[in-house]
Amino acid sequence: MSNVTLNYLLGKRMWVVQNFSVWGETGRDDFLFLYTQIDSPSKRICFNQSYLGGKEQWVNFSSLYDWKGNNLPSNIEHPKVLVLSKKEVDCFIVGQETSGGFKIAKLVSGGSEDGLVDLLIVEMG
Repeated sequence: MSNVTLNYLLGKRMWVVQNFSVWGETGRDDFLFLYTQIDSPSKRICFNQSYLGGKEQWVNFSSLYDWKGNNLPSNIEHPKVLVLSKKEVDCFIVGQETSGGFKIAKLVSGGSEDGLVDLLIVEMG
């Protein structure tokens, strides 16, 4: 008897990247501003959106090495990246993965410690 899900996953290309350091932060706040600008001939009401705080870490697949020391390809068709934390620092993928890479960040909780994770990257396409 075979497991359909396991067979499906084993039929795709997969890589395991060990001990990846996550320094990007997502502890940012989105602020909306409404202000007036009064110049001599004209008056304006302005609306602005600003982000304060962290910056996510962009990772290219071509810059990663799997646990065997092999370089990952520069493009992966429909990738899915799973984050396996190795420390108590919460890390996660930000947004959607692209064929060239992904954004990763740690949840800022008052500490400045970097996250340490293993990455499981599966080509779904």
